Parts: sequence; structure tokens; C-alpha cells
Amino acid sequence: MSRRNNPVGILDSGIGGFSVVKQVQHLLPEEDIIYFGDGAHIPYGNHSEQIIVAMARYMFEFMERRQVKALLVACNTISCVVDQCRDAVSCPTINAVQAGADAVSGLNVEKVGVISTVFTHNSRCYPQRIQEKNPQKMVVLSCGCPDLARLVEHNLGNPEGMAEVEENLHKELDHMVLVDRIQCCVLGCTHYPLVMDSIRKLYPDLSLIDPAQQMALELKGYLEREKLERNSGVPGRLSIYTTGDVAEYALRAQQTGLERVEVVTPYPAMEI
Repeated sequence: MSRRNNPVGILDSGIGGFSVVKQVQHLLPEEDIIYFGDGAHIPYGNHSEQIIVAMARYMFEFMERRQVKALLVACNTISCVVDQCRDAVSCPTINAVQAGADAVSGLNVEKVGVISTVFTHNSRCYPQRIQEKNPQKMVVLSCGCPDLARLVEHNLGNPEGMAEVEENLHKELDHMVLVDRIQCCVLGCTHYPLVMDSIRKLYPDLSLIDPAQQMALELKGYLEREKLERNSGVPGRLSIYTTGDVAEYALRAQQTGLERVEVVTPYPAMEI
């Protein structure tokens, strides 16, 4: 039985994965998408590895029950432990950290910065995978941001709140940009591309890498190779599930320009 009409799954710790949804909708407009945002437990990067794996498996199992034909792990923190979760789904997974490393591999730069959650930073996933993809000498500087994802999650679209976001960006990025002189920066948390305009305003000469773009490209390549594209001639639908605030997710989906949102549904959070 063909899985061509099965949905694509995208999961994240919160609304950050909307940046991935937007890229997929742009590149593959006919695909149905199921999105899961675990807003009750954000930020994932402040939890222990054991708890992160358990929460990730909870979401993976949700997607498996909905028979997704591919799963995009938008959360960079989960991407660092994805090998401990793959057996919870039968479909292929595409994760943000590997996509970010793949995107860097095509660049002619010597010094790369990465901003991420604290867990992603401490795991050293990005430096390791970037250097694996680039045998030539490349310096990778990493910064763990304990508050930035939470600030973006709750302040997007709020001018007063965005001032707090920009203050935090200065705190986390100034040294890497102004002192270390990084040539580009990987946005190693899916929340960060949602404030890309603010980052560009603060650091106009800094090249930014959004793993979401690479993830959408890799998904497109997989679906084409396996002949799993949904070629119905009808625009795909987006169904959003969240353990967080349904009204806030609906508002953020609108603010980030997501299309064809069919439903925003509450889902029980895993107890931790």
C-alpha cells in the first residue's frame, strides 16, 4: 500500500519548529503536515538527557501512531539524542543538527559560530558534526543560551518583549561576533530563525545559517527518491498539536505566516 498520501511529521519543543513548517510548505506545498510542539516542557535544553530522551520518545510514538512517512526533528536538543529514539518510529528521520552541519559543509569559511540551548552546547554535537563534514581546519565556537528560546516563545510579535529578546541576543552573541570575529553563525535552535530579522539588524554583516532550509531540501530529496511525493494537485493541510497553550500556538502560527492551518488541538503532556 502506497504511503504517498501519508502526512509528514514535524516535532519541536515549542513553536520554534514553525520555522521548519514554513520551509516545507514553501518547498512542498501539497504535503499534509502534522506538527507537535511540546510547549509544556520548554526549554528542552534545560532538562537532563534522560528526561529529554523520554519526552522525545513520547512525541516519536505520537507520530508513529499517525503513520507519518517522514519525521523532521526540528528541535536541536532532541537532535543531539536522536539515536536513542529512532526505534520509536518506522519512518526515516531528518534532524536539525545534521542538517545544520550539512549546510556549513558547503561554505568556504574558517571560523563558524553556533548559538543553541545549553544542552546542545554541552553535548558538543554541532562542533563534532561540522568538523566531521569538513576535513579542512575549521574553528567552531559554540554558545549555549539558557533563556533565548523561552523569550522568543513568549514574546514573538510583542514590541516590548522583543526588546528583551534583542537584549539577550547582545548578551549571547556580542563576544563571538565582535571579539572572536566569526564569519557565519548557525542558528542551532529552531526558535532563533523566528527572530532572524532582529539578529540581522543587530549584526548586519553576519551570515546566518538556518538548518530549517536544509531540512526541507533533504525531505524533498527523500520523497523524490522514494516516489512518495503527494501529487494530488490540492494544497496540503497543517494540523497542529501542542501540550502548551492552544490559543498562543494558533496566534504564533498566524504571526509566522503558516498556511492552511486546519486545526490546533491540545494534547496531554508527558508527566516528568
